[in-house]
Amino acid sequence: MIRVLLIPSSDYLGHPFPQRHNHLFERLHDSKEFEVHVIRFCFFDKPKLSTKTIIHELPMELKINKSLAAYYALNTPIFASEIHRIVKRETIDVVVMGNLAPAQAYLLIKQLTKDKVPIIFDMQDHYPSSATGYLANVMSFQGKILTTSFELIVKYIVKHSNIVTVPGFALKLYAKKLGARKIETVPNGIGDHFLKLYDGSMIRKKLGFNDNDIIVGYVGSVEFWLDMEPLIKAVGIAIRRGLPVKLLIIGKHLQTSYPEKVEEWLRKYNVNDATTWLNFVPYEEVPYHIAAMNIATIPFNSHHPTAYYAAPNKIWEYLSQKKLVLATPIPETIVNNEIIILVKKAKDYVKFFETIREVDLKDKIEKGYKKALNRTWNNSVKILASLIKDLMSRKISF
Repeated sequence: MIRVLLIPSSDYLGHPFPQRHNHLFERLHDSKEFEVHVIRFCFFDKPKLSTKTIIHELPMELKINKSLAAYYALNTPIFASEIHRIVKRETIDVVVMGNLAPAQAYLLIKQLTKDKVPIIFDMQDHYPSSATGYLANVMSFQGKILTTSFELIVKYIVKHSNIVTVPGFALKLYAKKLGARKIETVPNGIGDHFLKLYDGSMIRKKLGFNDNDIIVGYVGSVEFWLDMEPLIKAVGIAIRRGLPVKLLIIGKHLQTSYPEKVEEWLRKYNVNDATTWLNFVPYEEVPYHIAAMNIATIPFNSHHPTAYYAAPNKIWEYLSQKKLVLATPIPETIVNNEIIILVKKAKDYVKFFETIREVDLKDKIEKGYKKALNRTWNNSVKILASLIKDLMSRKISF
């Protein structure tokens, strides 16, 4: 049995919905070929997610409720030392890292002790800007300094990793730029419960929507990597033109105050009364809510590095329910433009609000649906399992 230790990007159990690492490593842990151990950073007080894996909660000097920066600054030396002890105590065969400061600190100890345990770095997003985004505006002077500092950490981790895994091609190019020795794509995907078509009529009725309403939806974190203003402005324009457009937002913030900007835009464009804003819903209920939509959106900020390098699995979640997807142009959406619609400004959104019942987009939606059915987490974990086996058999040098 291969024992894998995951150093995740966030609180593995406390995050409000399953992330990439949850989807991959819950499936990898089969207690036959793989035994998965996971480090838990206690960002949140109470676990919200269940797990089959073996969890290791780390001792800490400071909790997250003080400051994210202080949490890592004060706790990282403790974290690194404890991670090193866990690797030894549990006879870990391979460490998968999806974090920055604790991962770098562990690597320093690993070098000092001449530990030979191989490393996989899962670069699930553009870590320099995503880490900065929780502390400062990426475009500010402070933000640029932080981003540069975080990129140096990423370069160090990349340099000392046997394999760098990425979810999409933009991050693959970025990893290559940073000097990764071996890069493999492990795509984001959808859960098995997305593989059937759901009836959204009950959700529409529950939320007070009429059969004639055009429901424009977004599912996910409402955070700094989004560009919600053009979408909200478009809904306001459509309403003034007499279209029965309603906005459905499913999700809340994680750490920043970005939702306050969203609330301000809802007031500015007189869209409050036409908006239903729900908290995160259980992952099992997400396809029901997507099924209630007429149009699904990915309003990412194309100028923000976190969004630019993203490989959003909501593309495939939306398409699994045969929804028309409107997305801003980032590399991952551009390469999939045969199955989704690219939009930039409010007028682009409005165009499709006005024509959705007149233009035949069935071929595009059907093609996207068929593609989505192959983008499953089960397929992705097979790729990851194969990489780890090859690494352990030394087909990949280290």
